[in-house]
Amino acid sequence: MTTEQPVFEYDRDIIGKQFELGSQEITRERIRRFCEVLGETNPLFTDDEAAASGPYGAVIAPPGLVYSLQLGQGPDAKVVFGQATFHAGERAELHDVVRPGDVVTARQQIKDVFAKTGRSGTMVFVVRRTEFTNQHGTLVAAVEQSMVHREVNRG
Repeated sequence: MTTEQPVFEYDRDIIGKQFELGSQEITRERIRRFCEVLGETNPLFTDDEAAASGPYGAVIAPPGLVYSLQLGQGPDAKVVFGQATFHAGERAELHDVVRPGDVVTARQQIKDVFAKTGRSGTMVFVVRRTEFTNQHGTLVAAVEQSMVHREVNRG
């Protein structure tokens, strides 16, 4: 018995190539606004005096701030499959703190493209990995995001 592999196309040459998305400075004001929008009240992020006596000696950015940076477009695997695309999840890694004055640079790659077939049919997954480094080249965070392409029955 043979199982038929789903037919889909994508740009195989792009897999594993890293693209720089851009850099942004993390200012004290950016941290303040981010905390205000989220209702964040942790004194490590919001209170200069309290943070000075904390483990980092000064205010730091909330870990999620780097994921909210508006940077350039990432690589496109040019998947040709299905009529619907949706976000299938993400996994974040925190490596180091981000401080006011840090310049964070994001680099992204298409890590993998693969198909899975289950009860609801075939889905093609595109996994992107974005790494965030500071001005010293230190990895501060990374995120892996999966997008799914699937066929939609129209009937």
